[in-house]
Amino acid sequence: MHDMTAVIVNLLQEDAQAALPEALATGRPVVLAARDARVRAPGAWMHLRALLRHPLPITGVLGGRLDGPAATLMLACDTLYMTPRASLRFEASGFGEVALLALRVGHAKASRVWFSGGELSARLAVQAGWAEVGPTGFTAALEAARTRYDKLSCEAITLLRPLLYHQAGLQLAQALALERAAFALAFHTGHPAEGVAAFLEKRKPTF
Repeated sequence: MHDMTAVIVNLLQEDAQAALPEALATGRPVVLAARDARVRAPGAWMHLRALLRHPLPITGVLGGRLDGPAATLMLACDTLYMTPRASLRFEASGFGEVALLALRVGHAKASRVWFSGGELSARLAVQAGWAEVGPTGFTAALEAARTRYDKLSCEAITLLRPLLYHQAGLQLAQALALERAAFALAFHTGHPAEGVAAFLEKRKPTF
């Protein structure tokens, strides 16, 4: 069984720029974490594209205010766990922050963020459906993110990001066609049969 336990990258550590490519090379989900951020954290714009192209989910865990390049990297996350007072402060630097923020929280809320100095609060991120507050405490949230996809089907999880990005802006008929194609790919793996068998036999599936 392929290990789907996520690799954690601490964006506040000095070697974050080297740790990001290493995490992406593992072929596992990735967690971007920042706890008690108070100042501009180390980060590199160059890794944003690689994070967006990673075939497996990216999750963010944030326990404070994160500014600058590291905040931009959080826009590569498919979902965020945020503590109640956490926030992200973005700068429109030409690396796609404006378009990515609109994708994450919608155009209306993204406009509110830019008009308020580029700061996205946990409350607004949760309202947009991009983030959730909890589990209680940063450590619990980090562990939940790390094990979120553990023991799940690698093939099914690999479909998540393409579906998320390709469906954005599609007409209903096109989106449904894309979902049908994804269902066909999932059933081709044989994993749905194992999932049904595990449910009927009241056991954990083995993918």
